Amino acid sequence: MILSLVIRFLHITAAAAWLGAALYWPGALKRGLAAGTPGPAVALARTGVGLDLGLGLGLLATGLLYASPLGGAVLRTGIFVGLALSVARVLLVLVLARPGVRRAAEAAAAGRLDEARAAARPVAAYAGMAHLLWLLALAAMVFPV
Repeated sequence: MILSLVIRFLHITAAAAWLGAALYWPGALKRGLAAGTPGPAVALARTGVGLDLGLGLGLLATGLLYASPLGGAVLRTGIFVGLALSVARVLLVLVLARPGVRRAAEAAAAGRLDEARAAARPVAAYAGMAHLLWLLALAAMVFPV
């Protein structure tokens, strides 16, 4: 009983932290590149995208643990939908966010700010999609489906 509650607490904490991790860094990167001061913004984005990916994987790990017999969760369709949406969000980090931040960082380091701004555009798209996927995953898991 206690272990199930601890696993659920860790899962909910990971979900909240995952949303929080994606809130600040995409906008900071865009604003930093627009202002012409890419150094701190790129460093923040690199840290943010790593944190975003790490927390996403942590959320998946705690979710799988909670869905196991050890966690004692009742599995229903909404849980599987939420899992699929969470996996999709992790894939977005890998496909859009990380390459966008890497290209923006390389261009900014070379002094090509226009190219860095263009490379950071997928990061803004990622942010919108990531928040929507997070909200849909939360709704699928919380509301009985």
